[in-house]
Amino acid sequence: MRVPVVDISECVDCEGCLELCPTVFRRNEVGYIDVISLSEYPEATVQEVINVCPTDCIAWEEI
Repeated sequence: MRVPVVDISECVDCEGCLELCPTVFRRNEVGYIDVISLSEYPEATVQEVINVCPTDCIAWEEI
């Protein structure tokens, strides 16, 4: 299974992921972008987010 991960050290907080895929990405209580734990992720939508991320801080990770 693949899950999206966010490298918060590279994130510039553009909020593109929140706008394109709010069912997967959220802002956590500390204010960083976080991935919501799901049993499955919408691959096409997450891939679109990865493709448009200006800092390439979002990627797939195999678990």
